Amino acid sequence: MRFLGLLCEEAGLHLHLDVKPCNGGDSLTVVEETVRRLRRHPDPRSIAARLVVLDTDRLAKDRQAGRDALAASRKAGLRVVRVNPNLEGLLVRLHEQRERRRVNASDASKQLWSLWSTYSKSKLSAYQLRQRFSLGDLERAARHDDELRGLLSILGLIR
Repeated sequence: MRFLGLLCEEAGLHLHLDVKPCNGGDSLTVVEETVRRLRRHPDPRSIAARLVVLDTDRLAKDRQAGRDALAASRKAGLRVVRVNPNLEGLLVRLHEQRERRRVNASDASKQLWSLWSTYSKSKLSAYQLRQRFSLGDLERAARHDDELRGLLSILGLIR
């Protein structure tokens, strides 16, 4: 999300994205932590777009385990942006000519490392993403990804 904040700044959009990484866990735990943070630090100036970004591969596993993050998100008034199947899969699709690729969660990291040998999730920064990818890469991928297109539209990066 901080990467998107950099792109918003470059596009001249005057937005403040209050990004709070939840550092993984199951999808319901991420939603619950998001709700706790919003309750602890309410901001009356914030706009209605309260988002939580979740990996679809994780959502399915958690739902099978009886942990429904989507229901909890609806109850809390959060909009869920689903990353299919996960961050690594999205990053694969940001590479040129791979935007239509179907990426399996079990294979996403391997595919990404074949394209980006220095990729490290634990050391990944918004600035590294910005050096590698542009708004054009996101727009190209968004043509084939409704969730990504919706997120970029909310932020005003595309129409």
